[in-house]
Amino acid sequence: MPKRKYFTLLSALETRAMTRWDIHKYAREAYNAGIRYIGGCCGFEPYHIRAIAEELSAERASLPPASEKHGLWGAALEMHTKPWVRARARREYWENLLPASGRPKCPSMATPASE
Repeated sequence: MPKRKYFTLLSALETRAMTRWDIHKYAREAYNAGIRYIGGCCGFEPYHIRAIAEELSAERASLPPASEKHGLWGAALEMHTKPWVRARARREYWENLLPASGRPKCPSMATPASE
């Protein structure tokens, strides 16, 4: 019988090194890999843990209580008067956002022509 995976942990995470959108993706990939105990350690913030719970809400059959404070995936932006702001009120926008965080290849960093 194959051994099941029960635990995954991101530890020693630099402050704000991963967005909550990154954590949504991390949680989904870990769950799809068969991992059923997903969490974080140093550097994880409450919004990271909430992102895990929100991503796996269908499997958990509920949303975390803190999710009542905000609409998922920018849903509150649907009320905005500007159409380009309303366009951000969808999951695809946030999943494909490239944060200008100083990460290699991020939009704010210059890339040499040879790369």
